[in-house]
Amino acid sequence: MNSIIQKETFRSFLLKLDKNLEPHLDFLYDVYENIYHGINEINNGNSSQPVFNINSLELIFYILGEFNYAIRGFDSQKIEAFKNDEKMVEMLSNVSADKYLSLSLYNHREEKLTNRYLPPISSLELYLNLMLNIVSRYPRNNPSNTLIVDLLTKSLSIARCTLTLLCDGYETEAFSMWRTLHECESVLIILDKYQDVAINAYLTHMEYGIAYKNGIKDTIKQDAIFEQIKKEMASLGLKSKDMKKFIEYGWLTKIDDFNQNKEFKLNFRDGLQSLAGLHQYASIYMTSSEILHSTPLLIYSNKSYFHYLTLLNLYESFFRIEKVFVSLLFQRIDDQGKAKYLEMRSLYYQQLINIHKREMQMFDLIKNK
Repeated sequence: MNSIIQKETFRSFLLKLDKNLEPHLDFLYDVYENIYHGINEINNGNSSQPVFNINSLELIFYILGEFNYAIRGFDSQKIEAFKNDEKMVEMLSNVSADKYLSLSLYNHREEKLTNRYLPPISSLELYLNLMLNIVSRYPRNNPSNTLIVDLLTKSLSIARCTLTLLCDGYETEAFSMWRTLHECESVLIILDKYQDVAINAYLTHMEYGIAYKNGIKDTIKQDAIFEQIKKEMASLGLKSKDMKKFIEYGWLTKIDDFNQNKEFKLNFRDGLQSLAGLHQYASIYMTSSEILHSTPLLIYSNKSYFHYLTLLNLYESFFRIEKVFVSLLFQRIDDQGKAKYLEMRSLYYQQLINIHKREMQMFDLIKNK
């Protein structure tokens, strides 16, 4: 069993985290010591459970979290009153102990079908990480100039989040996250293909969306935007009930290929997804919608099936996003960054293709059972 951390070691650890904790050292150590001995008594008297080690560092983090949150916004006088209030001390100690015991020692964990060290996860995460590091060097959050970078960054973050959910055993949740990624990649592909005409139209409808949600403080400007929306809707033969779908998908009508195909509509499946050339994912997207809306498919889902379904579709989305990345951003990278990216690509891109093929074979075995 781990021994209790002595006060000097405790002090050294605290000050490395935050030098401003020095005035609270005695108080925090007393709380830690009380909790440690209390948990230790429970541990020694619990014959029905195996003896566990107490992770002091993790326990300290819970104590600091509770303490810092409790005194947030307090002046020095209120902080001292808090530390001298026995009820507050007892509350902080009990809550910290409960969270440590419940969330660290007895934390519920889903059954996991993979982990972050296996190549299907680690190789893709490595690639995503490098791409995120590259896009993070460029200015962001100024849509008129950084739309592509912002959308690429968000897409890569969503892809990485999907991997994390898979590693934690949340397959259906990861599949729902892929659904959002698929929507992002559809936009990216269209912006890449049609360039300025699509980008400008998307930005215009982004402003329409802000106005629709009353996000523009200038009422004269907001009224003018609504007049423009009504005018454009009338030219397309749309009624007032169609305003939301016009705001979301109307930007596609600025693209000739959309207007020339009578099968295209102002929605995701028959509009955005189809124009992006991803209509073959329509049925998979519909399945993800069922998962998202809490149907029995969500409640009684097969973990293995949705693990492979999500992983495979995530890989396929990644391959397409990587092409957009190269098309729209790669030419902006300096020579050193370009060389580093090409080196990684030569090492891992083919491996990712091979992993996708291998995981597809595993998925086929599961489907055929």
